Amino acid sequence: MMNRLHALIPLAALALFGLPGGTVVSAEGNEHATRQIRRSDVVFMYDDPTMYEPYGCTVLGWAGSSKSKQHIEQAHAAGVRHFAVSVGWLTESQGMIDFSADFLDAAARNYSGEPFVTPWLTDHQHKGQPSWWWCTNSPLYRRFLESRLEQRMTLNPDGLHIDDYRGSSGAVTWLSACFCRHCLAEFRQYLADEVSKEKLVELGIENLNDFDYRQFLIDKNVDPKDYNHRRSQLPLADEFYDFHVGANTQYVRAYRRRAEQIRGKPLSLCVNSGLSNPQALSIAPELTYFCCEVPHRAETLAVATHPIAIYKLGDGLDRPITSTASGQDWARVAEEGRPSLVRSWAALSYALGHNFMAPHRQWCYTSEKGTHWYNGPQEQYAWLYRFIGDQARLLNGYEAVAPVAVVYDNAANRKNQGKIEATCVALAERSIPFTVVVAGDNWLDYRINAAQLDKFAAVVTACDTRWMDPTQKQVLDEVDQQGRLLKTIDDARLAKLIGKPIEITGDKQVMAVARTKVGDDQSPAVLHLLNRQYDGKSDAMVPQLDFAVRLSDSLFAGRTFRKAMMHSPKAEPIELSLTRKGNTTELHVDRIDLWGIVELIP
Repeated sequence: MMNRLHALIPLAALALFGLPGGTVVSAEGNEHATRQIRRSDVVFMYDDPTMYEPYGCTVLGWAGSSKSKQHIEQAHAAGVRHFAVSVGWLTESQGMIDFSADFLDAAARNYSGEPFVTPWLTDHQHKGQPSWWWCTNSPLYRRFLESRLEQRMTLNPDGLHIDDYRGSSGAVTWLSACFCRHCLAEFRQYLADEVSKEKLVELGIENLNDFDYRQFLIDKNVDPKDYNHRRSQLPLADEFYDFHVGANTQYVRAYRRRAEQIRGKPLSLCVNSGLSNPQALSIAPELTYFCCEVPHRAETLAVATHPIAIYKLGDGLDRPITSTASGQDWARVAEEGRPSLVRSWAALSYALGHNFMAPHRQWCYTSEKGTHWYNGPQEQYAWLYRFIGDQARLLNGYEAVAPVAVVYDNAANRKNQGKIEATCVALAERSIPFTVVVAGDNWLDYRINAAQLDKFAAVVTACDTRWMDPTQKQVLDEVDQQGRLLKTIDDARLAKLIGKPIEITGDKQVMAVARTKVGDDQSPAVLHLLNRQYDGKSDAMVPQLDFAVRLSDSLFAGRTFRKAMMHSPKAEPIELSLTRKGNTTELHVDRIDLWGIVELIP
């Protein structure tokens, strides 16, 4: 991999970046992995100093609009603890077109050999040119991106955000790319380094000196109209994808190191990755946190479920997620006005230990309207984010209680198997406490081990282990032999393994999430109660009334509590009725509108 990187970046620059060998960095070895996002942080996607105070903004996570050092200094003085600036790897076409008259040499090329437009920027033009999809393996484009980095780092930010960080690698599976001359040359070097001569000879490749992968496929009668449909079955398709992903990961790492060299200090790094597929996860070990779009499926007019799996996967990766909804979600909200639905998105994220970015300004996109904006009314949202900031002591430092682990298998997901979303949603809707553990591969440097899984009373897999490496497979085989492995959500087996940690009486649409400060029995335990019944006709949460919550003593490792206080937005704290019944604590709740944070006081 280093051989390929040497060809893409000048040797002097490599010396400055100080890159280690290898294709990935383990999470444990990433010196930037310490948590810089607090669970109570109020994160802005777009900068607006007039909104800092109303929302209680503490982090500028994405597109800091600063044009001066003084602006960031003023933001710090106003309470913004962490200010990141962004470089867009696809969205800054105007700058690239102005940067060089040879700008098309920086454009990605599809299998037809043609440049193509970024699909969500079709309404953008500059000097008669559309917003091309740029190739991040192009030396010219890398020079442009470094110039942008130099500009941004002169502002003295605290962190770097990269939008569309996948660059050319993000076009491989659906836009038939990238077959530019730079990628083809680097793929030749990849084949020389990574693929055996025996395999190449079997494919009829005797000499790599002038090998052209695109021409190789054309000679096999692969038509451009058929390429994308046939791609995954074509010879060297896996290697071509692996080359692109690996080159991208290396470049992100190098770019961050270059930013730190210019800035003269360590920087946080976040990217717009929705964590929805193996390629989107491969960057995780490089990151401090994710700052990204996560689809919330507003068109369903129901509380979101997809983000549950995403936030739990973030826990498994040990990376905070500062999220927003998709441009299509925000377009619907902008058109229909659904602040109650949006507030349910925010409550879900914070209850699960992550941060939904304040909706004071959000990007919208539809094919009909192109890019437009949702400017969330302050009176609809600021009070909720102020509540979040006020509850910092019950959010910061708290981790999910989890007697159950769901295994995410990256190798299986690369084969379109082992999806965990349905499993995560089923457990969450039953209020069964769980987390996700990550079984990685050569793309994702996380590994499960016996000591890790020994902590869980039950382990759930979403598929068999045929794609997993032998060491991790053996770990799961041992869990299976111990009787702790479930391959489906089996309520009866789960009850035998973990009992009933949380029970909610009656037919109530309430989700309970238990959190605790690990190793601190003096601090309160916390139970988040989320209303999960949304009325799409009236854009309102349907109040959940008069129900009980039973907590097994095993939930908090035998701890018992003498008092329960519930904190809710726009309400004074109230003491809940608390009754001991055998080995359980029962709480009576009169009403939940959106979200209640129950403080269990020992």
